[in-house]
Amino acid sequence: MNVLIAGASGFIGSHIAARFHALGHDVRAAARGVDAAQRRSPWLDWVGCDFRHDRDEDWRPRLVGVDVVVNCVGVLQDGLGDDSRAAHVDGAAALFQACEQAGVRRVIHISAVGVEAAARSAYADDKLAGEAALTACDLDWLILRPSLVIARNVYGGTALIRSLCGLPLVTPVVGGEQVFRPIGMEDLCEAVVSLAEPAAPSRTRFDLAGPERVSLAETVRAYRRWLGFGESRIWPVPRWLARPAFLVGDLLGWMGIRTSMRSNALKQLDFDVEGDPTTWLAATGATPLGFHDWLAAHPAGVQDRWHARLGLVRPLARWALGFYWLMTGVLALTLAKSNGLALLEAGGFAGPVQLPLLWATSLFDIALGLGMLAKWRVRALVAIMLAGTVGYVVALSVMSPALWADPLGPILKLLPMMGLALMIAATEDER
Repeated sequence: MNVLIAGASGFIGSHIAARFHALGHDVRAAARGVDAAQRRSPWLDWVGCDFRHDRDEDWRPRLVGVDVVVNCVGVLQDGLGDDSRAAHVDGAAALFQACEQAGVRRVIHISAVGVEAAARSAYADDKLAGEAALTACDLDWLILRPSLVIARNVYGGTALIRSLCGLPLVTPVVGGEQVFRPIGMEDLCEAVVSLAEPAAPSRTRFDLAGPERVSLAETVRAYRRWLGFGESRIWPVPRWLARPAFLVGDLLGWMGIRTSMRSNALKQLDFDVEGDPTTWLAATGATPLGFHDWLAAHPAGVQDRWHARLGLVRPLARWALGFYWLMTGVLALTLAKSNGLALLEAGGFAGPVQLPLLWATSLFDIALGLGMLAKWRVRALVAIMLAGTVGYVVALSVMSPALWADPLGPILKLLPMMGLALMIAATEDER
């Protein structure tokens, strides 16, 4: 078949695209930011799309020759570059209408489990509206609602769970009694592939969920054992205490920093995230693995342990690096201004050039610090930081070589800072 997958660079979409390709189908992969996606999967036919702007006339040329469309586009919440209404309703409706006009009958739409129960959540409201837009079309539509999807790759909620597992001694969770029926990514992909066939059920909804019911607390405990971290005491965090952290996540989202700790995620934890796979299993005869069986079939590797431990440490390290550069610039213009001027004078920079040079270097540091805190082009910023640090070391060595012997090590301490910057740059990828 010729299959178009919208959102093919995402967590679920990338796996579905890989599975169709492995089975010999022709995959047209549609996503935002296709340049990076194409480097990772050059064997797919990539096309750019953006649900925030694309209308049905934009989609029709992309649908030429397509037999099946699988829509995996989704965002957790509004933020810089993310629009929940566009992703789940307006943009999705434009795609569905284009399918109707182009004669593409088979459309599989990935929604989310429990959206009807969680109708007070903005995320769930948008998901339901997107489903309604599809069911209003004259198509052989199928709506799939996965429970918690588990895979070797992680993103969003599963990434947060693993990151919490990386904390020593105590693992904080909001509530902990919420129940999931985790489904392995392989079983989800097999479901989508089998349901893409012309003779498969249509015009219905299936909850895709595994056979095993596990609480959030047990999910965390099982992941810790799987990672080899041993047992941990679960700390059930009251909702009121967790809310400020999720509000910070909202703020970061508007800065373009995506995190799964968002208000919508907190609201979703109040509702059913389990689902009922009975209808799907009866209609297809699928036999998905249970959560513990999936873990047993996929031994954790060193990369999984690194990811778990770095999940929360890495953002703190980036913020520390950004704060360091920001404060060096601020202090040079305030409390340490006289010391900075004196150092420039000792290095031969006196007279009218002295103050502008201090301002220039300080603003340089402040700009780098703010950029790192805002997570803006992190790798480029690290390269500039490293080059700037080398320049500072050379200049300080010429102007005041005695600093090398200073017991507080003002120059020597730059070396671990450079190592930290390199670590942050090396682990910048999020998907």
